[in-house]
Parts: sequence; structure tokens; C-alpha cells
Amino acid sequence: MDEANYTSTKARLSGELEDDIRDKFNINWKQTQYQDLWKPLYSGIAARLKIAEYYGRGNIPQSVADQAGFWARSYTTSSQSNAVDKYTKDSDALVTSKYRL
Repeated sequence: MDEANYTSTKARLSGELEDDIRDKFNINWKQTQYQDLWKPLYSGIAARLKIAEYYGRGNIPQSVADQAGFWARSYTTSSQSNAVDKYTKDSDALVTSKYRL
């Protein structure tokens, strides 16, 4: 996630979601810094906040195509079609990988 997208998660956060992050993780999100995203928990929270901006708290894209479109619009600055293709290709590689879960 680039710094502009991270900053938007702080600017738009309020109410119940802000309280949940503080109560469940003991993190005051508005006081975090971009460098905190090196911590896996923080980067996961940032990603979920970005999803909440577009889809609300419960409507996460389910199909690979929908996830790819969301990822291209929300997390990348490269051309959207290239980003969708890369996401889909990387997702397919994970599915066929011997390391898949």
C-alpha cells in the first residue's frame, strides 16, 4: 500500500471501527505512522480498512476477478489492466503451488 492510501485509512476512520481497533489490538490507528506497515498486523489492518472504505465492513470481494479489480483500484499505481493480470497470474500460481494451504 502506498503512503497516500495509508493516509486515507487514517483520515476516514471513525466510530465503531476505530474503537474496535483500539479495543481489540490496543492500537490507536490515527497515531500510527506509514513505517508501522512493516509490522504484519499493521499492514493487515491497513488493508482491511481500505476494503472497508470501498465495500463496508462485511462485503469483501469473493472471486479472484473481483479481488483483482479491487486490488488494482485500491493498492496499486500501475495501469489497472496490468495490475489485474498480475494479480490473477499470481493468484493462479498460489493455487497450483506445492506450498498452498
